[in-house]
Amino acid sequence: MITPPSPFDAAFTAFVRGRGLWRDDTAGAVLERWSSFVAECEQGYRGDEFAYANEVMSRTTLEAAMREPSLARFPEMGVLRRRVADVDARFKPLLVEHAFRGIDVDEWWLRGIVRYAGHRLAREWKQSFGFDVEVVRHSRA
Repeated sequence: MITPPSPFDAAFTAFVRGRGLWRDDTAGAVLERWSSFVAECEQGYRGDEFAYANEVMSRTTLEAAMREPSLARFPEMGVLRRRVADVDARFKPLLVEHAFRGIDVDEWWLRGIVRYAGHRLAREWKQSFGFDVEVVRHSRA
């Protein structure tokens, strides 16, 4: 039997779809995407510049939802905020902060770049922006 989404999940999904997101559109799915991305970065992100930008946007989606007044009334938002904070605490130490100074400091996840990357991303960031990051050849675990 398929369980209908909770009122929070329905409201969250409607909100993110209104922002143009049509996959991974529940709170749990967006949080999982952010958490999985951070786990990849902990090992040294091996995707390319485009994939990195796409994945980090899951945090932007979460931020927009956490600031949305219509979602603030749901008790599930408090749980989501705590879980996001836990993942953020893992991600912040992985960043070279303030790499993109033109991005608002409140969007710290976009303003910094990961310290550890695979060859391709490290090369792309060097070519595109002049950034040097540590190239990982194997898992950092």
